[in-house]
Amino acid sequence: MRPTNIWINAIAFLLITFSYSALQAQDNSKEFKKLVAEGKENLDIEEYDAALVSFLKADKLKPKDPELSDLIAQCYLGLGDDHKALPYLLSAKEGGIKNPDIDFNLGRAYHLAHKFPEAIQSLQKYKTTLKASDIEKNQQTDQLIGWCKNGEELIQKPVKVKITNLGSGVNSKFPDYVPAISADETTLLFTSRRDNTTGGKIDEADGHFHEDVYVSTKTDSVWGKAVQLSGVINTPTHDACAGISPDGQEMFVYRHSKADGGDLYISELKGTEWSAPKNLGPHINSKAWEPSASITSDERVLFFVSNKEGGSGGRDIYMAKKLPNGEYALPINLGPKINTKFEEDCPFIHADGKTLYFSSKGHKSMGGFDIFSCTINTETGQILTNPVNIGYPINTAGDDIFFVWSADNKRAYFSSVREGGYGDKDLYVLERDEANVALVVFKGKISSCSDSKPIGATIIVLDNLTGKPVGVYNSNSSTGKYTIILPAGKNYGISIEAPGFLFYSKNIDIPFLNHYMEILDTVCMEQIKIGNKIVLRNVFFDLDKATLRPESESELERLHEILVKNPHIKIQILGHTDSDGSEEHNLKLSDARAKAVVDYMVKKGVDPSRMKFHGYGETKPIAPNDTPENKQLNRRTEFEILEE
Repeated sequence: MRPTNIWINAIAFLLITFSYSALQAQDNSKEFKKLVAEGKENLDIEEYDAALVSFLKADKLKPKDPELSDLIAQCYLGLGDDHKALPYLLSAKEGGIKNPDIDFNLGRAYHLAHKFPEAIQSLQKYKTTLKASDIEKNQQTDQLIGWCKNGEELIQKPVKVKITNLGSGVNSKFPDYVPAISADETTLLFTSRRDNTTGGKIDEADGHFHEDVYVSTKTDSVWGKAVQLSGVINTPTHDACAGISPDGQEMFVYRHSKADGGDLYISELKGTEWSAPKNLGPHINSKAWEPSASITSDERVLFFVSNKEGGSGGRDIYMAKKLPNGEYALPINLGPKINTKFEEDCPFIHADGKTLYFSSKGHKSMGGFDIFSCTINTETGQILTNPVNIGYPINTAGDDIFFVWSADNKRAYFSSVREGGYGDKDLYVLERDEANVALVVFKGKISSCSDSKPIGATIIVLDNLTGKPVGVYNSNSSTGKYTIILPAGKNYGISIEAPGFLFYSKNIDIPFLNHYMEILDTVCMEQIKIGNKIVLRNVFFDLDKATLRPESESELERLHEILVKNPHIKIQILGHTDSDGSEEHNLKLSDARAKAVVDYMVKKGVDPSRMKFHGYGETKPIAPNDTPENKQLNRRTEFEILEE
C-alpha cells in the first residue's frame, strides 16, 4: 500500500504544478496582450515614450517576440534612438516579421551604429522593393546611402582630438544644446528642455518640454550644476540661447511665436542680470522661423538662420551688416556654396573674422547634421573656399551641431547624441594639442582710481592706420571685467569712456603673429576733478618734430568732447620726452608738442583762455630710459584739469 500512496501524491503534485503553470501562463498572456494594446494606442498617436514603457514591460513577459520587437524598434526610431532599435530590428527580421520598411529601418539603425557596409546592404535591398513613383522614399534611401559612403571615407581618416561629455552638472536626461561660452570660459549659457521649464508646458509637436536658458559656472576646471537663468529671459513659451557676443555682454535669444514660428532677440548683461530681450527687427526676423545667430568679434556682421521664402530649401544661412544707428541692413543669402536643398543651421563666425562654421545635412555629411567650415569675406559675403567636413570623431552618423570655438582655438563646444550620454542631446567639449590662430585677447578690469569700484565703461577700438572703428565694446558694470578679441597685424588705438570720468587711452601695436596671445590690463579711471590727469597714449608726432600725425585725430576728438561737455573746466597739456638728445632740445620739443595739442583745440573752437601748455622734456620720466619700451612710456602727452 505504501508505494501506491507515494505515486498518488506525486501525480497530485504534478497536476497542481501543471494547473498553476497553466494559470500563470494564461495570466501572463492576458497581461502581455494588455500591455501591447496599451503600447499600440500610444504608438498610433506618436507618444513614443509612453508606448515604449508598455512594450518593454511586455518584452519581459515574452522576450524576442517578432511583432513586439518591431514595435519596440519603431518607438526607438520615433525617439531618434535608432542605434537602440538595432537589436530589436534584427530580432524582428529573424522572426519573419512582414514589415515592408524593416530593411529601411535596419539601414537607419546600422548607419547610426557606424556599421556602414551593413547599412548600405540593407538600404540597397530596400530600394529593390520601391517603385519609381515612390519618389520621397527613393530620395531618403539615396541620401542615407550617400551618408554611409561619406562615413566610410571620413572614419578612415580620424582627426586627433579628445572629446569629453561636460558631465552631469551640465547635461540631463532631457535635450541640452546651443552652448554659448564666455571668452574666459568660466560661464556657459545653453538651452535645455527639462521638466522644470518655466510654465511647465510640453510642446505637442515633438513631446518635449518647452525650452529655457540655463547657466553653469566653471570653478577649478569643473562645471557647476546648471540652473535656469533668473530674471526676464525665461517665459512660459520657448526661450532659447541662440548665441553670445564675443565680449560676453550680449546674448542672442530665440523666442517662439505662433504667428511666425519664432524670432531672434538681443539681451544685454546689466551687471549680474540680463535685460528684457529686444527684437532684432524686420530685416532679421520675418514671418518664418529664425532660430540661431552668431556675430563677428567686431560686432559689425551678424550671421543668422531662416527658413523664409526665397531660400535654397529648408533653413538657410544669411548675413547682415550692422548700420551706424545700430540697426541691421537688408540681409543677403550666403548662396549655393553654403546653402543646399537640405537643412543648414547654427552658424558660428570665428574670432579671426574669416572662418565660418555651420551645420548641414547636405554637402559631405556622414549623417544628420555635420559640422563644416569654410573661409568667407565678411565685407562682401563671398565664400572663398568650399565647405569642408571637419571630420570624425567630431562628426558622427547622428546630429552634431551648435559648434563654437574657445578664443585660443584649442577647445570647441558642441551638441551631439552619443553613446554614454545622459539622454538625448548632450553638450561636449573637444580639445586639441595644436591650435595656431593669429589672435590677441585684450582683457582685464576697469575700476575707479579713487575707490577701486568697478566701472561699466564703453571701450572704443580704432585702427590707427586707417582711422576706422574696429568695434565698440563694454565692461561689465558689476565686475568691471572686459574682453576684446583683436586680429593680429594692426596698430590699435583703444579709448575707454565712462560718465563722470576722464577717458583712458591705450595704444597696442600688434605685430603679425601665427599664434594666440593674451594681453592683461587693469585700467584705473580718474574722475573729472581738479588735479587729475591722464596720458593721451594715442597722440602721435612725426619723428623729432611737433607735427601731429593723422592717427592722433580720434584721441584729440575725445579730448575736445570732454571740453565741450564740461564747459567750465580749465586744463593744461603737458609734454614729455625720453632722454635721447640734449636736455635743451628735449625741453623745446616737448613744449612745442604740448602747444600743438592746444592749437588743435583752438581750431576746433575751444576758448584759448581755458588751456595752458608746458613742456618738461626728459625731467619727469615714469620709467627708466633703458629700453625702447620704457623710452616709449616716457615720450608722452598728458592732460591735467586745473579748474572745474
